[in-house]
Amino acid sequence: MADITVRRIRFSFDEPIDLAVPDEVLGAMLPILGLSMTMPYLEPYLIRTMKAAQQEIRDEALGEDARRFSQQEGHHYRNHAAFNEGIRAAFGESTQRELRALEATLDADYQRYTRERSLRFNLAYAEGFEAMTCALALAMAEHGVFREPAVPGGEIWPWHMAEEIEHRTVAFQVYEHVVGSYPYRVLAGGFAQAHYAGFIRRFARCMARGLGRRPRRAVSAVGRSALRRYLRTWSPWYDPARIEVPAGVQELLDRYGRLAEQSAGRVHPAGGATWVQAEGAQRDAGERSRSGGTR
Repeated sequence: MADITVRRIRFSFDEPIDLAVPDEVLGAMLPILGLSMTMPYLEPYLIRTMKAAQQEIRDEALGEDARRFSQQEGHHYRNHAAFNEGIRAAFGESTQRELRALEATLDADYQRYTRERSLRFNLAYAEGFEAMTCALALAMAEHGVFREPAVPGGEIWPWHMAEEIEHRTVAFQVYEHVVGSYPYRVLAGGFAQAHYAGFIRRFARCMARGLGRRPRRAVSAVGRSALRRYLRTWSPWYDPARIEVPAGVQELLDRYGRLAEQSAGRVHPAGGATWVQAEGAQRDAGERSRSGGTR
């Protein structure tokens, strides 16, 4: 089972989002902002799905992992909801209305899935989403993406990324425990990934229209790494528990654990300075790993 810690952290997002960036930067930035826009709807859906699954889980440790998974997701979407206010504020009223309409459509889809679709479908959707985003988070951790100042949101991303990696086994193990069908995981998980990625593209296109720009996202080393990791999730032998976690992720988790313990109830600026410090710990950990010892 996963070792999952619930870190209660609240971030504030006081800095305005600067979208006056080159096209290649904007092309990478808008899908990240689009991903954030989905979180206040996707993650409550995952929580509802895990709550329904609790009635079918016969393994006490797995049930506890599912409960902690849901608690982590609850803190994620609340912080993203605050961040999303700043995203909308970066656009004019017309684009804000379009974004709100897209949010309402996505929320309606997830409410309908909870209401009308089977637990089997919802668990497969959850696993499909988690497999895809874990592959992306691992690639981003491997390449240190969120140390770049061009990524808006600051600390929300390394914190969220590290916890996605930490709870990577839960949706898969709950699906296997309750459903266990590989063909159905591929079928429904593939639908989930297409549905979710489609909304990220729609959010990104909406924002680009609002700016009157047509940026293109270049293929990067991170993208290639994420694709390789993603393709492995389709294997019948895929098991996220076997994934080797990049050096430095545990240092990030420890750092945010200390932050949560030291300042319960406080709101923290989401600036990037502490991410640079954590990334330094990641680099040091990688050097220790390569040298085969400690310093």
